[in-house]
Amino acid sequence: MSETGDSLDFMARYNGWVVSRSLNATASTGQNDVALFLVLVREEVDKRAFEILGIDLKAIDAYSDRITKPLPKGSYKELVGIYKTLGSAEVEETVNRATNAREELKPFAKAYLLRSALEKLGLDHYVSSRGRVFSGRVVTKSQGSGLQSEGIVFMAKYKDWVSVKKMSITERTKPEEVAAHLSSIRMATDRKAAQILGIDTDALEAYASGMMGKMRKSAANLEKITNALGEAETLKEVEAACKGDKALGNAAKVYLFNTMLNNLKLDLEVSPDTLMEMFPGLKIPKPKGNFGGKRKKKA
Repeated sequence: MSETGDSLDFMARYNGWVVSRSLNATASTGQNDVALFLVLVREEVDKRAFEILGIDLKAIDAYSDRITKPLPKGSYKELVGIYKTLGSAEVEETVNRATNAREELKPFAKAYLLRSALEKLGLDHYVSSRGRVFSGRVVTKSQGSGLQSEGIVFMAKYKDWVSVKKMSITERTKPEEVAAHLSSIRMATDRKAAQILGIDTDALEAYASGMMGKMRKSAANLEKITNALGEAETLKEVEAACKGDKALGNAAKVYLFNTMLNNLKLDLEVSPDTLMEMFPGLKIPKPKGNFGGKRKKKA
């Protein structure tokens, strides 16, 4: 136990997947180290959710690699053209193969195709461990899972933030239930990692909401938000959200982009809303824990 009582733990044991990460946050632990821990947990769970649903990610990655190879790297605008192809016969064939023609999995396969394409273009859609802000930092990975039976546990207490997400897994647990649990962990770590780094997430979320209004999911609106990322007004908002720390610039921009994608309801991840739509009987439990202070904070 750290002298501050703050600690973060992630443990998983499921179908051959065994992982454990722990961090005791002492008075000397830097905020960037805590944020990196959360980002690494996020990276443990995000692609795993697709795999657990039963999607052949290698098939989609191979297709993504082929279609992005001739494209210029480093431009979010290239995502628009890829999005426009999602209904094409070639994409449908790839998705059909990657999902064994299971209709309920196809939206997730297309979401993975978009995120895979971004990765091939050298771009992030979340604050990633590859970012400059984490340069030189390493959080070691523990051996074993710390769990005797199958389950997935995320517990965090850092300053006034508390988040507890526990799931016991039995032979009756459905893959979509596990994917939903992983999705809830991803969403909690996404926002909190950015906040701990020092990014004004409230300001970026308010800017995205005001700029986008009631935009609906479409190629035209996706183009609007990718264009906006390079506009002077947006860059000014991103700079302000960094509170004078220039090293946070790219992370803040990526957080804004992720927020705009969420507002557009354009998935690049396994989202709880899409899970409940495609699996009507699925119930996603509310997170357990308290959040400290007089006002509840998102987890």
